[in-house]
Order: sequence, then structure tokens, then C-alpha cells
Amino acid sequence: MKGCRIYGAILATLCLLLLTGIRGGESYNLPDGLEIRKSGIELVDIEGETGAAETAEPEEEPFLGGAKLMLLANQSASQMLSSVIQTKDGGVIVVDGGTPADAPHLIEVVQSMGGRVNAWLITHLHNDHVGALTTILNMEQPPLEIDGIYYSIVTEDWYYENDPTRADTAAAFIAAIQRVPEEKRHDDIRKGTTIQVADATVTVMNKRYLFQNDSGNNASVAYTVCVNGRYIVFLGDMGQEAGARLLKDWNPQDLKCDIIQMAHHGQGGVDEDFYRVMRPKICLWPTPQWLWDNDNGGGPGSGKWQTATTRKWMEDLGVTEHYCIKDGDQTIL
Repeated sequence: MKGCRIYGAILATLCLLLLTGIRGGESYNLPDGLEIRKSGIELVDIEGETGAAETAEPEEEPFLGGAKLMLLANQSASQMLSSVIQTKDGGVIVVDGGTPADAPHLIEVVQSMGGRVNAWLITHLHNDHVGALTTILNMEQPPLEIDGIYYSIVTEDWYYENDPTRADTAAAFIAAIQRVPEEKRHDDIRKGTTIQVADATVTVMNKRYLFQNDSGNNASVAYTVCVNGRYIVFLGDMGQEAGARLLKDWNPQDLKCDIIQMAHHGQGGVDEDFYRVMRPKICLWPTPQWLWDNDNGGGPGSGKWQTATTRKWMEDLGVTEHYCIKDGDQTIL
């Protein structure tokens, strides 16, 4: 209200001066809050102190400089990872995609961005990561245009031998990807491979690792997406062994990031030392409410998951911004 009164007074005074002109030696009684000085008419507060005109606070620059990152909420009770990045220039990157039940929501989101995916990044072949893409690829009328799918996998036999409870999902993806034209299938990615999507650069952090322990999760490929000077890291379900190997394969100075997707949904993934090297400012949690609360049906804390431990690591690192799918679709601009 004060600002409105002052500017109203200024307007009235300027109109008066324009209509009558200032005749030499003649005095004018200006409204409260204004004085005539050598430099012109200035604002003063009611107590007589000179003040500056009230100005609006400058708007804070968007964190991603015009790009948009979405972490999509699970559409069933399952944990899952589905993330979509739209660059400032309109390019679209999808990471994993979630379960078959998550496919309709993912399709809706991508169609709202034009219906075209420039790069689809796959971390590993578990149903809560590739089930949606497998479903989409098997549709008679594909609802999305996909320029390229990027993945690093091994043979079906390896999955049946080393990750038998998820091997059928791996086999289903391997069959579905054959429906994609060969020039759009990129299964030769490795450490250092770069993928340009409009004004964003994706760097592949590793060729899938083959460990005897926690084999399916440790076979995750990590990706770094650089968009407008911000670095976003996706880890899939990478476990401790793969995380330690990744730290050995890269100079720690090259691993700092702004945003990180919490490995294995924030529980049982990479260890605390890994996150200390990465030093994220923002955490993405592909974590439903029951997993966030470590609730196996008996109430918070009744499960065996390590989510609370990981949350404490982030607190110790001073991370205060957390985006979690338990709260619905999450968007960072």
C-alpha cells in the first residue's frame, strides 16, 4: 500500500508540473513523501529520510537454466525408476521408464513434450527399470518416436545363471529390442561414450560390470547428463562393488555432481564413501512411501531395507534438497 501511495503521488506531481510549468521563485507544496532537490524530485519516507523507490526482487535463475527434469511417481505399489529430461532446446531424454504399469503415465508425459525421445538410457534389465520400455516396444502401434536406445547388456544365459529371479525380464527386453531398427540400437556403449541431445551431453560412466555378488544390480550402467552447466548422475541399482569400481575408473575430480539419483532406490546400493566423492546438492529418490519408511507391512522401521541409513548419510553431507516419488511426480526446473 505504501508503494502505491508514493507512486500515485509522483504521478500526480508530474502531471501538475507538466500542466503548469515551474515559474521562477514560486513554491509548490508537494505531497508527503516527495521533495524538490537540485537533482530533481526525490522520494523521502514519512519521517523525512531519503529513500529509494521500492523495486521488485529479481527472479532467481532456474537451477537447470531452462531445462526440466522430471522424476515420475510409481503407478503401482512397486519401487521403480522413470525419469524424463527436456532440454532448453526441446530435446528429450528418458532414463529407464519403470514397470509395465508405469508405461501409460510415461507415454502421457513424453507426448506432452512432443512425443519424441531423442535418447532412451537403460541402466539394467530389471522389471522396475525396463518393464515400461519393453511394453512400449511390443505395442503394435508405437505411441512414441524413439531416435536411439542406449544399453550395455550380456547374453540371456548370463542372466539365467547370475540373476535367475529376473532373467525372464531380461529375456523379454532382449527379444523386444530386436523390433527396433538396428541403427537405433546402441549396445556398444562404454566408459566415456558421449551422446549429444540438443544442448545436453550424456556421458556413459561404465560398461556394465560383471560381479558375482549382487550381479543384476551391479550390472547397472551409470550416466551423467550435463545440461546448462549442471551435472545429473543416474546410478540405476548400482551396488557397493560396482560403486567402488567406478570410483577407481574415474578421477574423483570428474565425479562431482549437482544432482544424483539414489542408487537402488536409496537402500542397499553404493556406500557412503561413494556419495562423499560425488558431493551432490540435490538427491533424487525413486522411492515409494513404504520403502522410504522401511515398512514391510508392520509399520515404519519394520523392514530390512537401509533407506534410513542412506538418509542419514545425506544429512551428514549437508544435503537439504530431496525429491522423492512418494510425494508424486517431481519436477526440477
